[in-house]
Amino acid sequence: MKSRLKKMYVACVIGFMLVSCQLSGQDNAQAQRDRLFKAYMEVKQDITDENFAGSKEHVVQLEKEVQNFRLKGLQLDDMMRLKKVSQTMKTDAAGLKSAQDMKAMKVSFSAITQSLFTIMETMKCTDETVYLQYCPMEKGYWLSYDKEIENPYAASMRECGQLVKGMATGDYPEPVACH
Repeated sequence: MKSRLKKMYVACVIGFMLVSCQLSGQDNAQAQRDRLFKAYMEVKQDITDENFAGSKEHVVQLEKEVQNFRLKGLQLDDMMRLKKVSQTMKTDAAGLKSAQDMKAMKVSFSAITQSLFTIMETMKCTDETVYLQYCPMEKGYWLSYDKEIENPYAASMRECGQLVKGMATGDYPEPVACH
């Protein structure tokens, strides 16, 4: 009887540890996505400010966050679909980091934006509502917290652009752990 109680106790402790580790892993994954989105928004601000010289620190941080980004908590079919998108985003982040001028930086940033939004449609990257917006003149995409257009690509035409799609917290699917 004593041995049986001891085994039950050990099983309960192990169960609580596993649940705790899984919740901690989900918190770490969300923290990683938060850092990625924060780094993205800092680079967007540098582009808005036409601050190519001063953007290097933010670009390096964004590239680091993109390289460290992991597709955790997804169902297998979503993971397989987004794996290629994630790889494309890594390539575009490397291109952003090696950009020699603001024009090349904008092209890479738009490409990263498209990949990031595709990932965001499945994974929650921020608690805020986020909008995908597009500038037809510059042929560039960006993400914004506001529906109102504030084009980071065209300093002389800040209101030029269109809203493509929005994502609010309620739009995300329920997270599912695959491991």
